[in-house]
Amino acid sequence: MKLEAKEEGRREQLLEATRRLILATGSLNISLNDIADELSVSRSLVYVYFDSVAQIIDELFAEEAEAIDRAIVRLINDDSSFRERLTRLFAAYLDHLATGGQLGYLVLRERNQDNPLSAANSRKFRRILRNLSRHAVDALALRPREAFVLLELIAAIPESLARMVRSGKLEIEIAQETSAMLIGSAIDAYEVH
Repeated sequence: MKLEAKEEGRREQLLEATRRLILATGSLNISLNDIADELSVSRSLVYVYFDSVAQIIDELFAEEAEAIDRAIVRLINDDSSFRERLTRLFAAYLDHLATGGQLGYLVLRERNQDNPLSAANSRKFRRILRNLSRHAVDALALRPREAFVLLELIAAIPESLARMVRSGKLEIEIAQETSAMLIGSAIDAYEVH
């Protein structure tokens, strides 16, 4: 029992070290040596738990995807207007990105290069996007591709504002107000009247 706890603790340390390195560099371009050096352990120890950096990134992304999925499920089951629900969802996304949760964003930004995601996580991410897009299709009477593009464009708002918050150029409260105003306006432009 003690050995299992120690093993799980080491695994978590490796995951957290990888997260720190990725967030510090703003890139997925790290090596197993970098991770080992971060924890002052041998590269062999890293191999005991993970076969590659891609496997570690995939596991970290799975955690973020689960959180996003839960937030979307809450959004869909809420009784408020679509505008209010989507604004709250992207407010949570902005908070997440501004407070160091940009790992998922980095993975998705680089996914068309050397995709670190497993087939299962790629399917999960596509399912999340389809679910949210379907909700936008129903609420805004859009075609699926239009809904997807709209959501992708709206997601750029909190992503850009979060970068400004992290760099100290903008306070989180102002970023949230700006995000809510811009997202609300975008939805209003598409909403069926």
